[in-house]
Amino acid sequence: MSSTNELYQNVSGKQKDEYRDYLTVLDRMDWHSYDYTTWPCADLSFPDIAEDEACDLWPFKPNLNEPHWVDLNSQFRSGIRRYGYANRFEMPEQVQELSHSVAKEQLSFIQELQHSNTDEFTTQIKQFGFSDEKHFSWGVSLLDSAEEQALDAADDFLKEQKAKLDAQMDAHIEAASEGGLLDPINGIDMETWAAANAKIAGGMDLEDVLKVVGTEKPIWDEVSAEWTARMSQDTTFAISKVYGDAFMNSDIGKFASSETNETSETNTSTGGSALEKVTEDFELYIKIMCHQNMGAAQGKDAASILNEYGLNVTDWSSVGAHWSTKMATDTRMALKMGELMEKYNAEFATAGAGDDIDF
Repeated sequence: MSSTNELYQNVSGKQKDEYRDYLTVLDRMDWHSYDYTTWPCADLSFPDIAEDEACDLWPFKPNLNEPHWVDLNSQFRSGIRRYGYANRFEMPEQVQELSHSVAKEQLSFIQELQHSNTDEFTTQIKQFGFSDEKHFSWGVSLLDSAEEQALDAADDFLKEQKAKLDAQMDAHIEAASEGGLLDPINGIDMETWAAANAKIAGGMDLEDVLKVVGTEKPIWDEVSAEWTARMSQDTTFAISKVYGDAFMNSDIGKFASSETNETSETNTSTGGSALEKVTEDFELYIKIMCHQNMGAAQGKDAASILNEYGLNVTDWSSVGAHWSTKMATDTRMALKMGELMEKYNAEFATAGAGDDIDF
């Protein structure tokens, strides 16, 4: 067997020609007798490592085509994962036989006994195949880590798909623009028409909107009919995308001046607008959504419920687009939405959607 000095080499950043002899040594290594705990720098006391503290490398069997090192002190600088890795903990077969969700549920139940019923806790972890409390804590941490990795992978996939769809839509919009489908109608472009509709939906008087646009109602009706026809005939939905973006962000173009904007009410207790609050608070967004849903079931007007929160229809459209975009690439947020909807649907169903609210 090769000596540890021959094997304990850091070749990161080097070209293969520079460590050809090293590859030969590794190829002859009897990995069945490999025990990293006996190698140089193996500290079996496993003290936690500060983030800014320099640490020795722990050697590990490399990929023979691309030698590398696993630095225990980088992967697990502190905590039970570090301890479990160094002690070669394995998940008991009793847990491996369960699905991830069932295993999480079972171990969570045992965790609740950890401080309330020590004897029962010890009995339970033994029945599940854990050797002691540290082994159990490591198992819980490993399941949590696996869940986090799965969620990260799901988010990465969603982001990749969204990027592809965005690129495809950008191409459709460019083609629509080059083909004249986004050319102004009677001098009114798509963004202006969409912003005007957003202002009307938000409560701005039609006559005031037409003054800002600089047109009269007969022309406005013709323009609206034509833009609607173009959107209905556009199978790529490029025009609808341009419309939606302008509708959600309607303070543009001729509607950019403060005199023409209908703003949501200001919450003087926090110094911020109601729109800002719900844009920054995901739980509040779900709460209002549930309030509207339960209110609709009870025959109440959704717009009046929004007014209770200092919002109007345009605000709500903007907020919805904001959070929908985030949830499209955040699996955790989508899961949280389900929990919050269950909570607030029950709350409003019990109290009645028309009751006083705590904003």
